[in-house]
Amino acid sequence: MSYKYTDFIDDYGGDGKISKGDIKDFQSGGGSQSDAQKFLEKATSGAKNDYFTGTVGDKAAGYANKDGKWDGGSANMDGGSSSSGGGDPTYGYDAVALEQFRYGDLPDGMTPAVFDARANESLAKVQAEGRVNYANAVGKNNILVQQLISQSNDYAAQLGLQGTKYAADRNLDIAQYTADSEERWRKYLGDVESETAKAVQGLKNQGALDLQAIVNTGLTDVADIQGAYASERVQLQGEYDVQRANIQSDFEKFKASRAKEGQIYGSLMAGFWS
Repeated sequence: MSYKYTDFIDDYGGDGKISKGDIKDFQSGGGSQSDAQKFLEKATSGAKNDYFTGTVGDKAAGYANKDGKWDGGSANMDGGSSSSGGGDPTYGYDAVALEQFRYGDLPDGMTPAVFDARANESLAKVQAEGRVNYANAVGKNNILVQQLISQSNDYAAQLGLQGTKYAADRNLDIAQYTADSEERWRKYLGDVESETAKAVQGLKNQGALDLQAIVNTGLTDVADIQGAYASERVQLQGEYDVQRANIQSDFEKFKASRAKEGQIYGSLMAGFWS
């Protein structure tokens, strides 16, 4: 079975890594040892390989170089050769074979130079188309952004106009409400002041009447109290005079008794000392 390098990468390097298991699968699918070695060499060629940017496992290259694992001849990765029947080409030190090995299976009549030219032309075309597509995308995006900005500005202007109208209406309502409120509270204040003045005058009048009644009552009570006090004072004065006379009499009796006892005591003492 004949494999192309691109097919090999698509089938076994799609996940970004070529492992030993991938080489075994390639072998089971009918791939030859020489193709495996050639494709792995190209996959690890670095900057010269634009199709595969992944990694090649060490065990993958080691398995591709083990002749005992393959049927038929094999080409060694270090430039040597081994062959069971001489059917496979030997990619050793021949410059033409080395170029073919580097570029993979080229179509008949295509040289590496032509391949590079066409590849560069295709790459330039793809890059140009990419730039055009990018410019178109940027242009469409800018148009969309500008449309959104314009719509936003229109919406903001409408909101501003509605806000202005709403503010004017509310200011008018506030002014009308303020005027009505002022009229109501001024009228209420006048009524309250009038009622208050009437109430105050009524209280004054009633207070004067109540005060006169209190004064009259107080004068009567004072007269009654004064009369009762005079009577009680005379009574108390009489009782006091009687008690004072009794006390004075008792004191005179006590004093006479003490004088008599003093005379008796003095006589006794005079007899004692004589």
